Amino acid sequence: MASAPPPPAAPPAEFAGALKRLHQWAQDDAPEALGRILAETARLLGVARAGLWQWLPGRQGLRCTVAFEQGRVDLDPAIEVPVAMAPAYFRAIEDLMVLAAEDACADPRTRELAEGYLRPLGIGALLDVPICEFGEIVGVLCLEHVGPPRRWTGPEQVFLASLSGILSQRHDRLRMAANEDERRRELLFDAATGLPGRSLFVDRLAQAVAGLHGGEDLAVIALDLERLRSLAHRYGGDFADAVMAEAAARIGQVVPAAHLGRVADDTFALWVVGERVQGLAVRMAGRLQRAIALPMGAPDGDSIEFSTAVGIVPGARGERDADRLLRDALTAAFGAARKGRGRVEVVWPEVREELESALLLEREVRRAADAREFQFHLQPIVSLADGRVMGGEALMRWNREGRPVSPAEFVPRLEESGLIVPVHMALLRELFDWARRHRLREHRPDFRLHVNFSPVQLQSPVLVAELRDTVRAYGVEGLLVCEVTENTLFAAGEDAATTLRYLADMGFPVSLDDFGTGFASLSHLIDLPLAGLKIDRSFCLRADGDPRARAVVAGLLDLARHLDLEVVAEGVETAAQRELLKTLGTELAQGYLFDPALPPEAFAARWLAP
Repeated sequence: MASAPPPPAAPPAEFAGALKRLHQWAQDDAPEALGRILAETARLLGVARAGLWQWLPGRQGLRCTVAFEQGRVDLDPAIEVPVAMAPAYFRAIEDLMVLAAEDACADPRTRELAEGYLRPLGIGALLDVPICEFGEIVGVLCLEHVGPPRRWTGPEQVFLASLSGILSQRHDRLRMAANEDERRRELLFDAATGLPGRSLFVDRLAQAVAGLHGGEDLAVIALDLERLRSLAHRYGGDFADAVMAEAAARIGQVVPAAHLGRVADDTFALWVVGERVQGLAVRMAGRLQRAIALPMGAPDGDSIEFSTAVGIVPGARGERDADRLLRDALTAAFGAARKGRGRVEVVWPEVREELESALLLEREVRRAADAREFQFHLQPIVSLADGRVMGGEALMRWNREGRPVSPAEFVPRLEESGLIVPVHMALLRELFDWARRHRLREHRPDFRLHVNFSPVQLQSPVLVAELRDTVRAYGVEGLLVCEVTENTLFAAGEDAATTLRYLADMGFPVSLDDFGTGFASLSHLIDLPLAGLKIDRSFCLRADGDPRARAVVAGLLDLARHLDLEVVAEGVETAAQRELLKTLGTELAQGYLFDPALPPEAFAARWLAP
């Protein structure tokens, strides 16, 4: 038992600054940084003990990996708590964002820990939050109050939930770095065959193209072992690797190993050089198909013969993009496989250039932009208290020759081509003109237009100034809410946070869309100048039938209230969901229960009529 009571908790006013400080410390990958974070957290909340716990193998319990107690940090305390000791506690950790046990020895979620852990250490209260790695719980941050039961305040709980987001983000970053190192090793050489992987193969192919001289030309060949995936399901991945290793050995007897690589689970690629390269590549493909077709033994004793689909791209001289050559060869092999077993498909670069889908779609979206085929439709955001419309989310739509095209198809093309910037701004001007004509500022001063922004737009250095000038020109100040998703923040990088701060400073509220899909969202509450958030539709759809989803929604709403953020619940489709969200304290919602996205004039007639 601790020999002295813990110091008093810091005032809540210190929490915001402390979170920024702890966020900076979390960028340090050394274990000692975790000790500093625990020590500071214990000081702020006035507790004697704090610890970070991780799952034991097989999730059989938790092991304390870093602990702070009475001014001392222990980087390996080796304390373990098995699941069998306190199953109710482990269920609670899986279900809740914050576990606040004010009387830990009596709380039904934690009392199983009383005799074996809490009372021997004099612990009267617990405040625990899960730590995640890409949404999967990997551990727990635990604050232990030594002494009598204690009340955990709302700001203290919000603070610890935000800190769990910071630590979860640290886990994500470290895992991504480890995955990247492993990915680079795997890309260089394939473990099963010893051949170059895709990345190294492309590098060597680029060198081979650059080294062509005289009358030489180069052809790229992709070899896809047909039926290997289905056989792998039957015999397992080790069998598939064994087949690829045997096939690589046979191919290596026909072509130089330096020209060969394993570029996918069931696909090899190679190149050949010669003066009449198309004929050479076709003859080479036939030799390779015959070599691979020789029987191979299966684990059950069967003898299996493999056919091979072949794609050939001849005439690579002058081609600067080796990865593009490989992709075209793989596409040709896929086309050969669709035509029948053992087929060979030849794709000429000139034909490929003409048929390239990305360029075709870019021309099509340019035409569509000139023809004003892109539109914003508005989905209403309503008050659950009285059903009044409080705003509308602008969603991009495109009717191509009278047929609606899914945004999932055309928005990525707009972003890749950079057309999203002028098209989106043109649509905003139309939307602002519509708002001015309907005199929304005078008649509905509480109405807001929610508009999502893409990574390309957030990276634009002129976005903030152009928005400011456009809003002023149409006289719709105070109408626009800028929405971003976590994916957008990730794709836009550091530019996103800078741009969003400028937008907030210019009077454009920023809202985080799809909030709640990961614990990393919590860190954005610290880093970004947010005025609101949208609870992801996946939680709202499940909330009336899934207690865990309901608990998450309730926790997110409580968190938002403490941070004074406006909340919109997305994806509301049934009256039961509406009533449940209303009971939980949700003020605003949108979804098909109220209306799908409508053309602006139809929206006005339906929702803005006096």
